[in-house]
This record gives sequence, C-alpha cells and structure tokens, in this order.
Amino acid sequence: MEPMNKAALLSLHAYNHYANNLVLETVSHMTEDQLTCASSPSNGSVKGLLLHIAMCEYGFILRCTGTPLENTPQDFESMTFPEIRTLFATVAYMRKNYLDAVGDNVLNAVIPIQIRQQPLNLAPWQMLAQSLLHSVHHRGELSIVMTNLGYPLPTLDPILMYIRESGQDWPWE
Repeated sequence: MEPMNKAALLSLHAYNHYANNLVLETVSHMTEDQLTCASSPSNGSVKGLLLHIAMCEYGFILRCTGTPLENTPQDFESMTFPEIRTLFATVAYMRKNYLDAVGDNVLNAVIPIQIRQQPLNLAPWQMLAQSLLHSVHHRGELSIVMTNLGYPLPTLDPILMYIRESGQDWPWE
C-alpha cells in the first residue's frame, strides 16, 4: 500500500473532528441512563463506544509522538460526558499539532511500538490512518445504537462537510 501523505491525513483528521463533534452534540441530549444502558454489542453502551473511540485515537497519537502510554489516566470508565467531550477535543488538538509539525519523512519512518504486549513496527501514517478509520467504523455502530435509543445521528457523510466549508447549502436536510 502506498503511504498516506500529510495532506491526506490532515483531510481525514478534519473529517474525523467534524464527525466526532456531530456525534458528541447528539449525545449531549441523552440522559445518563441512555448513555450508560446496555446497547452496544462491542463496547456495552454509548459511553463505552465513545470511550473506546477516544482512547484508540489517544493511544495512537501518543505512540506517534513517542509518549509512553503509561502516562494516560487509568480510570476512564468514571469519566463524565463533559470529560469525554474534553478528551475528544484534546486528542484532536494533539493530532492536528502533530500533523502540522511533521513532514512526510517523519510520517513514513517506521518506528517500534507495542499493542497488547505485541512488538510491532509501523509508520506514524499507518497508526493515524488506523485510528481515524477505526473511528469511522464505530461511528457507524453508534448510528445504529443511538437511533435505537431515539437519538439518530445527523448524516455524517464527508461530502456535507465539504459543501458547508465551501459556503454552499445542502438542500436535503
């Protein structure tokens, strides 16, 4: 597979940030019981899915920057929704700053990492692509789970972000 360059990763980052914010805005209308009820086959609840998405994104940006994962807080399950929202914003900020600071040479340089005690060698572009595309997968799951709970997500298609960014209107909303 050809490596993703910085421009492609910045584009995926922008879409990911946009889509995560749409999800978080919809979630903000849910009650604590709806947020935590058993509803997700993969992560237990909407809160569990949100934490899973945020922690995967966080873990991969930490690996890219060489920050030890041991420096992360341990008690994520006790996070409140406002704290989860702040975590998403922090991760997006870290990823954007990282991408702004590095060149394609850094993004393509293979580095040693560990995932679940398995030593691996991956380039930062691969870790970032994994985290961003992994989030797309789980936002799809959130769409189903949240619709079943009475909180359907708005359309998350990137084309809507592109249309809005260019100052155009999407007439079908």
